[in-house]
Amino acid sequence: MKRSPLLASALALLAITTDTAAQDPSVRAYVSPGNTVAVGRPFILNVEVSGTQDVGRDPVVPDLSRFAEYLGSSTQSSVQMINGQTSVSLTIQYRYQALREGTFPIPSFEVAAAGQTFSTDPIELTVAEGAAAVAPSTGPEVAPEDLFITAEPSKRRVLDGEPLILEYRIWTRIDVNSFGMTRVPEPEGFWVEDVTPGGQPRVEQRTRSGVQYTTAVIRRIALVPTGAGNRTIDPIGVEAQVRVRGGRDPFEDLFGRSSLFGTNTIQTTVLAEPVSIEVLPLPGGAPLPFSGVVGSLAVSAELDRDSVASNDAVTLTVEVSGTGNVRAIPEPVLDLPPDFEAFPPEISESVRVADGGLVGNKTFEYVLIPRAPGLREIPGIRYSYFDDTADAYRTTETGSLALVVSGTGSEGQGSLGRGGVAQLREDIRYIRLGSLELRRSGGSLFTGVGFWIFFLFPLVAIGGAVVLRRHQDRLEGDLAYARGRRAGRVARRRLARARDLAAGDDHRSFYAEVARALRGLVADRLNLAEAGLQTSELADALAETGIDESLRTELVACLEETDRQRFAPPNDDRTEKSRFLDRAADVMTALDRAVR
Repeated sequence: MKRSPLLASALALLAITTDTAAQDPSVRAYVSPGNTVAVGRPFILNVEVSGTQDVGRDPVVPDLSRFAEYLGSSTQSSVQMINGQTSVSLTIQYRYQALREGTFPIPSFEVAAAGQTFSTDPIELTVAEGAAAVAPSTGPEVAPEDLFITAEPSKRRVLDGEPLILEYRIWTRIDVNSFGMTRVPEPEGFWVEDVTPGGQPRVEQRTRSGVQYTTAVIRRIALVPTGAGNRTIDPIGVEAQVRVRGGRDPFEDLFGRSSLFGTNTIQTTVLAEPVSIEVLPLPGGAPLPFSGVVGSLAVSAELDRDSVASNDAVTLTVEVSGTGNVRAIPEPVLDLPPDFEAFPPEISESVRVADGGLVGNKTFEYVLIPRAPGLREIPGIRYSYFDDTADAYRTTETGSLALVVSGTGSEGQGSLGRGGVAQLREDIRYIRLGSLELRRSGGSLFTGVGFWIFFLFPLVAIGGAVVLRRHQDRLEGDLAYARGRRAGRVARRRLARARDLAAGDDHRSFYAEVARALRGLVADRLNLAEAGLQTSELADALAETGIDESLRTELVACLEETDRQRFAPPNDDRTEKSRFLDRAADVMTALDRAVR
């Protein structure tokens, strides 16, 4: 953090006009407001350097991630003059949020100051449940009952593959100026989709335990379990700027702290409680093909026309709609006649939240080319799903579709009569006009360049056609190869969409689109399922391919930044968006080159 120019000038003036006594430099580390803190509440690890402000480099503090979340750091300078003697100090403050109950050591660490190296004393920090165990603070504090977060799942007991909605709601009895997410852990064992409404949270008044609160939903996610068992969803953390009544002196504004009519603006943190979800396995005997959906489905199919000439294209549209994890519905199994050629489908989907679950539809558009004439039938398309209301497997299917394929036809040629023969001879006789050209005899046919050009050209053409045909066959039969070939094109399209969003005001959509571009590129290149792909799984998959660790670290950092920004208050800094977009594009370029 940069030091204040005013403070620097004051120090220089004191050095000239005041007789300063030599002060031996010293270093100490301590925790404020005390060595006991409540779960979810903030604490500060202070590194105080006395006798000098010459800190050679930033101290490397111990890793506290086992029990606390790092929030940020700041620097404070202090100058005191007593009896004509001046003393200076510099305090570096590291802000954390306590996460787990227990007693944890903070080991000693080294601090470089005034050309020397000092070691701090070890500290023991106790994280306790509830405010009763917390040491009293001298400054204004926020009581746990005045500001907290609740995690409210739509269901606590679900089947494997059954969606649920988890809402995080903030409750407050004090003025909250602003807030931001400090930690957004990825739920393990779930496919996750953020369904938080865009724009500012909708604020409302509610009564809880007989107390009136101002409340709003700050995050809403859809969760689909990917395996049976008991699951625990780690809590999210929030840091808020709040206004509280305080007892500090009336001259605080002169030194940069807010105080207006007995109130002060301070930072505080809160932590939601963890959520336990019981996931039950599906019963056996699922009919094939099983969609994996728990809910209800309906499927329809139609052709854009009922008759077509052979070798012409016709479009088959298959739409699957219903409740449940519609995004995970696989492509339909098409039992086409052997003389049909089918191209990979264009897929579109739409999902929304309704009644504590997901509702939507998924559409597959196939281009089909019949190669032979006749009356053709496309068999019905079927999906099976588990009906949670009836506690039984169900199957939905379409009827068969008829298609009339007509022949292209060709004109028949009648027998040639004498006139035709004469005309043919006439044509042959007058193919070449002009004087006769004499050539020297005895030359070799194989020494001419023209011979080799005409000899090799058909071979090259045939080889190119074979390569192209194999490429097309592989695109149709090898999903991993097809996804890899289109990965770069899809990623560029998503980045272009994100660039358009960067110029607008939809802050969350911009970062969501960048995240989809990053995840989609890796998923397509490595043939992974993009739906539900966690950042940790993505990093592990890249590590197995031998991708450089620094590149993996930068990718994870970009994804974490998109998660953080999607849940932070909207920020209309288009320069920052453009800079982050360039950063993501560089990562994708390097990653695409490394994977290929």
